[in-house]
Amino acid sequence: MRRHTLTVGFIAALLCSTPLFAEPAVVILGSGAQSTDPVTACGALASSPWEADRVGAGVADEAVFLDNAVSSCEAALAAAPGSIQAQTWLARAYILIGRAGDARRLLEPATIAGSGFAAYLLSTILAEGLDRSDGGDGSRALELLVQASDAGYAPATTALAERYENGDGVELNNDVARSLYESAANAGFGSASYRLGYLYVSGIGVDYDNERAMTFYQQAIEQGEPRGYYGVGQLYELGYGVEQDYARASEYYQLGADRREPMSQTALAYLYEQGLGVAQDYDRSFALLVDAAGQGWRFAQAALSIHYLFGQGTAVDAEKGYDLALTAQQNGIVYASGIVGYVFQNGLGTNRNLTTAKFYYETGANAGDQYSAGQLPVVEAELACQEAAGSPYEPLAGLVGRAFLDIVADEAIAACENAASVNPGPVGNRVWLARAYVRAERYDEALPLLDEGVAAGNALAHTVLADMLLAGWGVERDPQRALSLYQAVSADFGLAQYTLGLLYAEGIEVPQDRTEALRWLRLADSYGVDDAAAEIAALMEQADAPGVDLAGFGREGPAY
Repeated sequence: MRRHTLTVGFIAALLCSTPLFAEPAVVILGSGAQSTDPVTACGALASSPWEADRVGAGVADEAVFLDNAVSSCEAALAAAPGSIQAQTWLARAYILIGRAGDARRLLEPATIAGSGFAAYLLSTILAEGLDRSDGGDGSRALELLVQASDAGYAPATTALAERYENGDGVELNNDVARSLYESAANAGFGSASYRLGYLYVSGIGVDYDNERAMTFYQQAIEQGEPRGYYGVGQLYELGYGVEQDYARASEYYQLGADRREPMSQTALAYLYEQGLGVAQDYDRSFALLVDAAGQGWRFAQAALSIHYLFGQGTAVDAEKGYDLALTAQQNGIVYASGIVGYVFQNGLGTNRNLTTAKFYYETGANAGDQYSAGQLPVVEAELACQEAAGSPYEPLAGLVGRAFLDIVADEAIAACENAASVNPGPVGNRVWLARAYVRAERYDEALPLLDEGVAAGNALAHTVLADMLLAGWGVERDPQRALSLYQAVSADFGLAQYTLGLLYAEGIEVPQDRTEALRWLRLADSYGVDDAAAEIAALMEQADAPGVDLAGFGREGPAY
């Protein structure tokens, strides 16, 4: 059910202070009188403020005391089984506690009897498939929404306007949408007034008119719609129709945030993050985003992911940052594509994968995200380096890269020096550069880059440095350290597994052991190392053979 936030604190206070008995005594708002009528008691707990005869007297969804509403309205329906109001109000309470099937049985007769509120509730059940017995009925949901709107139920009129604005089940028609919004706004429904402001500030079906947008946003505030504060704040932040004023923007955003309006919270968090109109305060920014994201606001989830990725107002938690960004991206937040791309590009909270990073940047750029568009040349430069000097067997490399002897040293060095320049953060770029240096026999330049890669846990750095130590290229031979480097990454890196298999097959620096050789080679084969299968076959055919000839190992360099 679409939820509309209204000012209900006074009503809620009255309801909290009123004990409920078998026949509840209910304060009749504005009169100070009490009623023992069960239907009246039910209405005080579960009616809508937008029913034709109860404007202002009902409660918003979030203000319904569910247990009390259910028990009171069940008592009301038992006392007055023919009451359309009791049926509708009990159905509303049932929907809110997840009993949509029971609600639907009550709403069908109430809708036939002409209740606009009942038609709206039944439309919601059918549109969202809340009653799992039939999976929803979009066509009838639309008919019921029209019925509810025709009956003057303002939330239904606004929901119908949104359909026309977005072409949801109807032909897109901004003129009809605007007319419906105006009807609901004239009835005092703040959500419709906010949408009108949005149409004018965005030029959707109307000429851009920031002054009219301001008028409708102010009207939304007066009608109790907290998103109006966000709208006015945005006009001041961007300088639309008014002089740009971050301080005034922050004041309006704060008023919205005080009412836990998530768009206002997210916008205010940005001002605190950037220090615009307020003192920079990552702690306040983080707290605002946590609350907004907790309400399911996807923009806040995307913004919050950045705080976790960079430790702004909280400890760094790259995995949580990645999860939040991916959730936001999968729910249609365009700029989250750039964040997810950045995460994969730099290996934050997940394995580094430049092909995947490029995909997300392309997705964001195609949807208009400027950051994603700007990062595409960077990630393409890194992919050129990976293609020229990376290994196709690195974890999640996507088979990008080449065998060591296939590296064209000058081309690879140029590509990887460029990659390390345009994105100096990832150690992987420098490890690929080091591999190109080794191919060119520029060992002194490769060694510090490999040491850095090993310290960072990079698997390829381990194996390339181990190859150097085993063969004595540019360093003093150290077979034991080489073995320890291979073994350190042998759990999930096929090249290390393959090399260990060859060493055990030949008995180089380790006891010759056919069984151990086969174990490592089979593991390498399972990780996709092409030549492992041939070595396995050779060992299987020559059970008594001394092993595999590695005489050329030291002259050729690392095999991959």
